[in-house]
Amino acid sequence: MAELAEVSPSEILDFSANLNPLGFPDWVRPLIHSKISDLASYPDPKYSRTRLSIQEFWKIPESEIAFGNGASELIYAIPRIQDFDFAVIALPSYLDYKKAIELAKIPTYPIELKKEEEFHLDPNSLEEILKNKGGKSGIIILGHPNNPTGKLLDRERILEIAKRYPNSFFIIDESFVDFNKEEVSFRHHRTENMGIVWSLTKILALPGLRLGILIASPKIARSVSEQIPDWNLNTLSASVLERSGKDKEFFRETKAKVQTWKNSLEEDLIELGAFRIYKSNANFILLEILDTSLSAEYISSKLLTEFKIGVRNCDNFDGLNKHYIRIAVRTPEENSRLIDAFSIVFGKKIKERHKNTNKPALMLQGTASNVGKSILTTALCRIFTQDGLKVAPFKSQNMALNSFVTFDGAEIGRAQALQAQACKIRADYRMNPILLKPSSEKDSQVILNGKPVDAMDFREYMKFKANAFEEVKKSYDSLSQEFDLVVLEGAGGISEVNLKERDIVNMRMAEYARAKVLLIGNIDHGGVFGSFIGSMETLAEWERRLVAGFIINRFRGIKQLLDPGIEYLEEATGKKVFGIVPFLNNLMLPEEDSLEFKSGSLNDTSPLGDRIDIALIDTPRISNHTDLDALRIEPDVRVRIVTRKEELGSPDVLILAGSKNVITDLDYLKESGIFEEILNFHREGRTEIVGICGGYQMLGESVHDPHQIESDRGSASGLGLIRVRTLLEKQKYLKQTEGNHLPSGKKVIGYEIHHGVTETNTDLKPLFRNSMGAAIGHQGMSENIWGTYLHGIFDEDEFRRWFLDRIRQKKGQRPLAKIQAKYELETSLDRLAKKVRESLDMNRIYGILGI
Repeated sequence: MAELAEVSPSEILDFSANLNPLGFPDWVRPLIHSKISDLASYPDPKYSRTRLSIQEFWKIPESEIAFGNGASELIYAIPRIQDFDFAVIALPSYLDYKKAIELAKIPTYPIELKKEEEFHLDPNSLEEILKNKGGKSGIIILGHPNNPTGKLLDRERILEIAKRYPNSFFIIDESFVDFNKEEVSFRHHRTENMGIVWSLTKILALPGLRLGILIASPKIARSVSEQIPDWNLNTLSASVLERSGKDKEFFRETKAKVQTWKNSLEEDLIELGAFRIYKSNANFILLEILDTSLSAEYISSKLLTEFKIGVRNCDNFDGLNKHYIRIAVRTPEENSRLIDAFSIVFGKKIKERHKNTNKPALMLQGTASNVGKSILTTALCRIFTQDGLKVAPFKSQNMALNSFVTFDGAEIGRAQALQAQACKIRADYRMNPILLKPSSEKDSQVILNGKPVDAMDFREYMKFKANAFEEVKKSYDSLSQEFDLVVLEGAGGISEVNLKERDIVNMRMAEYARAKVLLIGNIDHGGVFGSFIGSMETLAEWERRLVAGFIINRFRGIKQLLDPGIEYLEEATGKKVFGIVPFLNNLMLPEEDSLEFKSGSLNDTSPLGDRIDIALIDTPRISNHTDLDALRIEPDVRVRIVTRKEELGSPDVLILAGSKNVITDLDYLKESGIFEEILNFHREGRTEIVGICGGYQMLGESVHDPHQIESDRGSASGLGLIRVRTLLEKQKYLKQTEGNHLPSGKKVIGYEIHHGVTETNTDLKPLFRNSMGAAIGHQGMSENIWGTYLHGIFDEDEFRRWFLDRIRQKKGQRPLAKIQAKYELETSLDRLAKKVRESLDMNRIYGILGI
């Protein structure tokens, strides 16, 4: 089939193989891996544990079981257990029935299944043959349901006939019965002269393992086993059979989904109007082509060569002709592809709902947190935008304390705001519909569609998630309709199996978006190849199919040294490496969250020289530490991160950044001794003390939280260095703000995110005013102390240089006057995109996206 289409087999959408469209159960892969070492020993020839498992879970006595290397081995073995005088099969039916009987040299009496009767077997036809044969010994092989017609037998009538003709032996092939919505099996209703061939190959979607079982009387089971060589089941097959009975839910889920998908597929086929459709009780459908000028060979060849879709040409089934094809029931998306292809081949119009309106989507997921998902998503957003596509970023759920306020007052993750800038569009809440801001060890504030909902612990949020996912889908659908391409970012690690059941940010989101997934690994952490392979091994088959390949990130060294590892990885997973991205230093881009910050990698401990020494206090609930990013790019500045009193030294500037829990962070300052040291700095008068948002509130006299917005502490006294008092209100203030620094007259631009309403003494003069004239910051007990609610206070180049030159003058150094560094992200974004473009196989990425 693949040779005809001139593609690899994996590229064929195969509707000719009647396997479970759900794929094999999630437990199969880890089970098989756990049994690899057992392949060094011969299996138990009696398969005792497997027999006992089937007895326990399926209530079939172990003495009534014979195993086959698939159902076919059993079907070929049974005719040899005695000298049968004749055989009966139905036509059309599975081709191996006829072959098995011919090999046993048994005369055959076929029953023709008539198209006028929808290919149902008439039990009277069977009884008439048996009656005419008198007391002779016959073997009757019947499919239940039949392949290729999908029709069930009349179980009660067949049982009656079997009882009346005890000299004949009835083989009921139930290879597809598990797909039927109702319980119609013969397994627990059989007669003594009846054997049930049960194949789990189809329901478990494991044709390569061959899983056949015969259920018959102990005597027959033994006779059949004697016809088959020892060890006809390998260790892996036996293990899967042993385990399968524990997962009844998989069988129930299969029945329900296949029935639903089949009903929908049949409706689409009816609307197409190109076939006569024979209703099926299996996971496949027999179709008769209405246009007699078109053959099954022509249709199947057309589908294969032009659409890479395989269907079963049924012209080699006795009882059918060149106008019949059989199609398997697959997933709704795959079924839609088939219907779309049929509509083109037959020149039929179909309703718009069959058309795939989803735009291309690429998703970056990681083997762990902090592997570079966010920055590579940003890079690809810029690359695609440079290439002329209209692109939007998307992350369904982000946990971060670095947030951003959009133009319309919605709060989203800082990373998605940066990614929007990379796309050269305005950020909006749809790009990050759920933002989680940890406020304690147990609780997080939940931001939905840009607005705070409530503080929730893990259990509460798990209940909330289902409804929240519906909002996520709405946001994604809206972006997908508006833009040419959506670049999605996952969260955490792809292999967090404890969270997969209620996942809305990784593979479930990729599935919904029909996104191609690239898995990122951080080689700088070490063990990247093990991380890739281990992550892949935790994925279900449907998840593995979504993964297109890998990106190795943060590499230092000679790339050729990775060749053996890449070869091993690609061979082990069947997925390609799409590129090796080098370790990129000094990107000068805001960090996604606190991981990089908390790791200490942003802490500049190099010799100070004649630079300005700025100490940022790292409190437990610090947020928006990116407010200092603009300071880090200045050549005359060193930014240190301080967590302990002993690390303070004698800084020129001390900064208290934002906080998600001001009262808790105030407690930390007091307990660590940093609180008293800040007061000492004030008394000494040398250090400039700055508070931004939560830090501004900490510098005030008190913070009150009557509604328990951030904690249950109620109130706390502040440092008392600015004569302001803060009351935390339920309503959160979210706004982009433009204003002025009054002493210098310099413009400042940023955004505000706070629950706090800060009251001042009437004689306290503002230090900053917004464009409406309202105060957004105040000077404290001296000109060395000030605070503001404005995030991004240092982003404007002119104000930042004025501020730094004032510090230089206090140190006895000359002011530099001219702007030394421009804090504008466009140059950094373009530099990032250039480096990543050079590192990735963009042609291959465009190829998987179909662009």
